[in-house]
Amino acid sequence: MDQIAAIRKQFPALHQKVNNQPLVYLDNAATSQKPEAVIRVVEKFYRTQNANVHRGAHQLSEQATSAFEAARSTVRSFINADSDEEIIWTRGTTEGINLIAQSYARPLLKPGDEILLTELEHHANIVPWQIVAEQTGATIRVVPITDNGDLDLPKFSTLLSNKTRVVSLTHISNALGTINPVAGLIRQAHEAGAIVVIDGAQAAPHLEIDVQRLGCDFYLFSGHKLFAPTGIGVLYGRKALLEAMPPWQSGGEMIKRVSFNGTTYNNLPFKFEAGTPNISGALGLAEAIRFLNSLDRKALARHERALMSRAIELCNAIPGFTRIGRPTACASILSFQLNSHHQQDVGLMLDQQGIAVRTGHHCAMPLMERLGLPGTIRASFCFYNTLDEVELFASALQQIAAGGTFSSSETVSDQAIFDSSPFGREIDDQEILTRLTAMGSWNDRYREIMLLGKKLPAFTAAMKTEQDRISGCESDAWLKISRDPQGALWFAADSDARVIRGLIALVMAALNGQQPEEILAYDVDHYFDQLQLTRHLSPSRGNGLKAIIEAVKNAARESANNS
Repeated sequence: MDQIAAIRKQFPALHQKVNNQPLVYLDNAATSQKPEAVIRVVEKFYRTQNANVHRGAHQLSEQATSAFEAARSTVRSFINADSDEEIIWTRGTTEGINLIAQSYARPLLKPGDEILLTELEHHANIVPWQIVAEQTGATIRVVPITDNGDLDLPKFSTLLSNKTRVVSLTHISNALGTINPVAGLIRQAHEAGAIVVIDGAQAAPHLEIDVQRLGCDFYLFSGHKLFAPTGIGVLYGRKALLEAMPPWQSGGEMIKRVSFNGTTYNNLPFKFEAGTPNISGALGLAEAIRFLNSLDRKALARHERALMSRAIELCNAIPGFTRIGRPTACASILSFQLNSHHQQDVGLMLDQQGIAVRTGHHCAMPLMERLGLPGTIRASFCFYNTLDEVELFASALQQIAAGGTFSSSETVSDQAIFDSSPFGREIDDQEILTRLTAMGSWNDRYREIMLLGKKLPAFTAAMKTEQDRISGCESDAWLKISRDPQGALWFAADSDARVIRGLIALVMAALNGQQPEEILAYDVDHYFDQLQLTRHLSPSRGNGLKAIIEAVKNAARESANNS
């Protein structure tokens, strides 16, 4: 633990408070925190080394170029590539997969060819292949998973055929933590004549990667998950393949000579690096690798396994806790649900205690569809996390679970739901403003909003129709509209997330019973600014709220036009 304490001191972001609580950062699968050494390298570049690379005629440019290309060599050594020419800088894993799909696969594929993916994939390893399949007439085949979250290996063998041209799969699932046995899968794919692309975004921070030992054709990862800056990533490709591939993007740097009669492309790796690169990002990534290599990575891996094991042990004792996926080989990613609480509510309440997790589909919607879930809560651990933080996380979940269900205690009929709603009759936006702005802390406001949401009558199952569903909400939400004889609009809404119900209550208080023109003129943004809620709305919650408000305003526009 002394080693972990020493490591933690090097990550300044870990030593702060969130909502007046010490930060417990368990969202490492989304992005990692950055050590002081990486921050200093990026700062130093912009303070004293800033110059564009390659072809510069002055010393500053020469120094920047030397450091930039040394960073490439650091990456080559990190993954044991054969040559610096096999290391292509990208903005991240997503851009790298798009490059391979368009530059390698698109010229190769034809109708009848097959691309083999898996149910574990991130959207970044699905959508680029869907696009190239539409462009070429190729077919996508998908390897299923077993009920515990492992890849179905017999099915992989069955789906692999002489029609398979590309196999693209994740090394570690970002949603379930499944570690795929990629070395064996690569050998099988090669025997079938296919090339193999490995999405290593989750693997690079946790596993020691040796692309030559794996035998893959392409390997990709992003810097920001590897303690480096955002906007920098790596595409490794076998030299023979890269040399045969046409450029994907064009412009400066990727050329040798340009004339209006034709262009000669540059050598590797520059052929695929059009424009000014992310120089500081590359230097930051190299420093992150040096930092990681200075540590005992086997000891770090043991510590991460201990964190995961302890989290599972403690959480399994929590009533209503359900782990999603129990892979045979699993990284330090714990995906779960609390049976009586919507995932957004759990994420928000953990945040109130300074605990950062991720909720939703994790950019793996096909996987969630396979699991029959709208999403999960994901706690992802890193070597700088501690067993004490795991204890705090589990204790917070225990407290949430002990709070019971968030669903409304009252369910009423379709028409009665408008009559029973108190918002706009017994309480209005001014009373809301008076009540909430008097509260000194966000936690107090949050509790009040949740109480308001609890007063909303719940829709019956029959009322939750697709016609009334609000698109754009990560949670499920429904909106019904009624117009009284005086032309005023009345709204009733429901959601399976308590936080969304609370936000809906605020909207109802402001807009219910108003004439269409009044609704359209109402400054909702100002209202939420006055409530000091805007900065507390995550993108998922904010987008859901905006979708509900837009549906209300669309109804007002339609009503005004028909008047």
